[in-house]
Amino acid sequence: DALVMVDESHSAGVVGATGHGVSELYKTHGRVDIYTGTLGKAFGGALGGFTTGRKEIIDLLRQRSRPYLFSNSLAPGIIGASLEVFKMLKESNALHDKLVENVNYFRDKMTAAGFDIKPTQSAICAVMLYDAKLSQIYAARMQEEGIYVTGFYYPVVPKDQARIRVQISAGHEKEHLDKCIAAFIKVGKELGVLKPA
Repeated sequence: DALVMVDESHSAGVVGATGHGVSELYKTHGRVDIYTGTLGKAFGGALGGFTTGRKEIIDLLRQRSRPYLFSNSLAPGIIGASLEVFKMLKESNALHDKLVENVNYFRDKMTAAGFDIKPTQSAICAVMLYDAKLSQIYAARMQEEGIYVTGFYYPVVPKDQARIRVQISAGHEKEHLDKCIAAFIKVGKELGVLKPA
């Protein structure tokens, strides 16, 4: 008799045959009462998020949900752009298919170059470095190479699990990915993460 909630923040727009998240992947539609997600990842990198469910649940959350009560409304432009993204994804699978292709391409090339990449079904690839200070130095060097990535370390991730977080997009072309991979290899050799050829 419990309600079931699924947070699709990392999976909406990415996971599943058409990007409808883990619920599509595991065929749980109709058995989930509440879905939450973000507009800040697969849906264009904007702000905000969403909660869906039966009308009674949403009405209750509008009155009782502290984050909803004490936050500012999203800008109309963000809402309009987000609704357009949902419409585009409903009309065609092309962006989702390109995203999956880009993630696979990046992961395979990085693994072949000798990097430790955590397995993923999302658009976020974790390049494992295991050292907090190294993750910060590496990220700074990547930015000098024109690649924006972020170093994550404890307490954001478990101790000794520091990494560089790379978010792949359907907006990336192969030449963008190749430039990123080349920068990772260059910096990796400089910092001793990869052995020189």
